[in-house]
Amino acid sequence: MIKKKIWLGMAITFMATLALTSCAKGNDSVSSSEEVVEVLNDKGVGTGISKSFVPILEKESGLNIKFVNTPDLSAYQTNIQQSLQGKDAPALFTWWTGSQMKELVKNGLLEDLTDQWDSYVTEGVSDQIKDALSVDGKVYGAPLNILYNGVFFNKEIFDKYNLKEPTTLDEFMVVCETLKENGITPIGIGNTWQSFVWPQALMGSMDPDLYDEWTTGKVDFTDARIKKVFNKWCEMIEKGYFSDVQQDQVKEFASGKTAMMFQATNLLTGLNDEYGMTSGKDIGIFVLPSEEAKSKQTIFYEVAPFVVGKNSSQKEEAKEVLKSYYKNDIQQEYADKTGISAVTNVTFTDPVSKYLTEKASDEEHYALKLRYYEQFTPEIVNLSIDEYWKIADNPTEKQVDESLTNIQNKWSEVER
Repeated sequence: MIKKKIWLGMAITFMATLALTSCAKGNDSVSSSEEVVEVLNDKGVGTGISKSFVPILEKESGLNIKFVNTPDLSAYQTNIQQSLQGKDAPALFTWWTGSQMKELVKNGLLEDLTDQWDSYVTEGVSDQIKDALSVDGKVYGAPLNILYNGVFFNKEIFDKYNLKEPTTLDEFMVVCETLKENGITPIGIGNTWQSFVWPQALMGSMDPDLYDEWTTGKVDFTDARIKKVFNKWCEMIEKGYFSDVQQDQVKEFASGKTAMMFQATNLLTGLNDEYGMTSGKDIGIFVLPSEEAKSKQTIFYEVAPFVVGKNSSQKEEAKEVLKSYYKNDIQQEYADKTGISAVTNVTFTDPVSKYLTEKASDEEHYALKLRYYEQFTPEIVNLSIDEYWKIADNPTEKQVDESLTNIQNKWSEVER
């Protein structure tokens, strides 16, 4: 068991020059001592290129803040879970949405942040993500950052074959067919854990309401409408629209072997730095279109939440950090350095990030939906990843029926 001040991995310390007494902003419940508020995470936040926002956060909050990064995921989870019930419970740390957040809430280990949510929204946090950060109608998480998913495309390849960004799902299929006919693999596939990506994406295009019913347990995995989506995926596989599984997705895309990939915007750093591709010039992005041209489109997102330990002696200080974290100057600095943000009202210079963030903030034409991976319990996610690869290897109606039945049986068992 690891105590509060000892954490695996590299820890980068950022000390503020202002005392708590000078910047507590009138909140008597916040300590006026020189103690440090630690922000524990497994995502490298507050280190490397992202560290420049930390002094601004300290100034805004009036708190001394130390970001502690533990890159070993297993160690991080174990450390947090072992310390949450004791007197040295962490004040502010990153966690996961879905079943993992629900488990901590069930055990009374997370602070209720519902009364702060409106202040986050005022600063630019999208109210559309509230449900993903809530359990039983109460907010327990606040976004560290939000990663929006879209279809990256190689602009040189699209220009060569006079391809335009599709406005309907049928047009997208025409793009895929044109690429295939010219010897280009249309879509690159990532690692094994990403097998859910295209069933999820297609459902968001074909029947977004069904996706909501599916991920909330209102319909079975064996529902005929769900099978229809999976069979559409099978048709695409049979037509040769996807690369082989487990290929190096980014390398294949950068080399021009594949023309598109469904990914999150944080991938831009690797494409820019490692492969010399330039957003807007070499890389474009679009939202996978709906079946009807003027229908509301679906943008899938990932959110890494901050949560506050209910038993921490510094939970009030932690909440003050969160109130300050969404200030525009902090989020703009974070966006400038990383290309991502927790809010939608920052200005991105990167054309791809700018495009997708602007679409995500347009609630009239775009709906945000939490990706599949965070929607189900680990047992269901792990099983379905394996079963979906079976479908990818054997894209038949029989395999779809068998795999979805296996998942449904497990789901029924877990729910009992």
